[in-house]
Amino acid sequence: MAGRKTVTPQTIIGEQGINLIERRCLEMGYLFHPRRVDHGIDGHIDLVDPASGALLNQTLLVQSKASDRPFPGETDQLFRYVCDDRDLDLWLSGNAPVILVFSHPKQDEAWWVEVKAAFPDAASRASRTVVIGKQAQRFDTGAAAALTRLAVPAQSGLYLRPPPITEILTTNLLPVAVMPQVIYVAASAVSSYRAGGEVLAGYDGRRPEWILREGLVMSFANLREAPLNALCNGDVEEHGTVEWAGSDEADIKNRFIDLLTRTVQGSCPELRWHNERRHIHFRPSGDLKRRKAGKGPGSRGRTVFGPHYAKSDPARVSYYHHAALRTRFRRVGTTWYCQLEPDYCFTTDGYAESRFADNLLAGIKRLDRHPAVFGWTRMWANYLTRPLDLFSLERPVAFGALETVTVGRGIDDRWWGPAPADLAAEEEDHEQSRTAAALAAAELAAADIDTDDLAALLTGTSDESEPVANRQSRSGRSSRRAGGTQKGDDDAR
Repeated sequence: MAGRKTVTPQTIIGEQGINLIERRCLEMGYLFHPRRVDHGIDGHIDLVDPASGALLNQTLLVQSKASDRPFPGETDQLFRYVCDDRDLDLWLSGNAPVILVFSHPKQDEAWWVEVKAAFPDAASRASRTVVIGKQAQRFDTGAAAALTRLAVPAQSGLYLRPPPITEILTTNLLPVAVMPQVIYVAASAVSSYRAGGEVLAGYDGRRPEWILREGLVMSFANLREAPLNALCNGDVEEHGTVEWAGSDEADIKNRFIDLLTRTVQGSCPELRWHNERRHIHFRPSGDLKRRKAGKGPGSRGRTVFGPHYAKSDPARVSYYHHAALRTRFRRVGTTWYCQLEPDYCFTTDGYAESRFADNLLAGIKRLDRHPAVFGWTRMWANYLTRPLDLFSLERPVAFGALETVTVGRGIDDRWWGPAPADLAAEEEDHEQSRTAAALAAAELAAADIDTDDLAALLTGTSDESEPVANRQSRSGRSSRRAGGTQKGDDDAR
């Protein structure tokens, strides 16, 4: 009937091959147990003592190869079979013997071969080809004694490496796709970053990033032009970026990394440098309401700045969180990467660091797990690679997508069992750490800080709505902040 599912002939043949193996094992006095899920092993044979009928606790693994057509090169004496490389790697990787059973179910014929005996060396392994002698290798009652000799001794246990599966691993490395071609160098007219900041303070436009090393000022921006020409004392030299990027000299590499870091940070006006924490973090929004960023494929973005309210008073802000990032530039081969390390910043008003920042950071680090780190890493990657629009500043350094690595080994997540109930206690195995955590939690509780918000911050599921009372309570603070200066914006780095 049209539209109905059908059973393929190969499915029928495969089941007939399994049935033939089970029947032959019963004729030998052994038990065959087919597997519900086939990952390169169709089942196993439990060997039984022929005299007493006692189970021997000895096992053979079985893979069935059934066909209603002749095997390649099949004659009355032999045939050949070329194994799949991934299957062969699986069969040879454990300590359990694996036998292949070839069969023509319709002719009620079956033959067998033990994999490790068939591939004893590198040459045979490379060929992946096994030759079956049809007279000597019949799978029938005459094979029972040989199967017993192959079985794993009870004291050896049973091990078979998980079946090879391909996985794509996502790193925290953003490749540098575009960078300026020229680095400008000149003798400096200032002796410190603070002095340079004072010289440039009166400039109204965008101030390009620069570094100061050993009396020299360096930048990707042209030092002959305003405003950076005010920092120079003498002629300006031009160096090819390729020379610095490919240099193995430690001093040049460090200069190049510093210049890349400052240029990237300076290209993002929404970010602010924290001199003590050595990270960048999102500035507060003008009205101190939540700000989201990092939208991209498969991600709706995350709240990168937002208020958190007191446990006993939903109208009072306990602290604000800022998404933060530590960056580190690395060269792998000939490619430069920006290593992303998500971090967190906590303030009382969007500017001054909260006196409970260390306790909040310690609390969130205890909850931090791989999904949270990956989520924030992807947010930062999306933010740093976001396309330019009419209101975006030009970015001298541009990045590609997060680097991925394809590996031929992986773990099926369905195989993981539940975590032990006392896993957290095992991770914090030092009494001193547990005591410090308890003290930090007590201090936060005494300050009426709701630590439940920390988990929502990690997962990106914090409530985006705000009670009317919250909005009203902050309206006065927002109006007072309007027009004020942003503290710490120009801290020397």
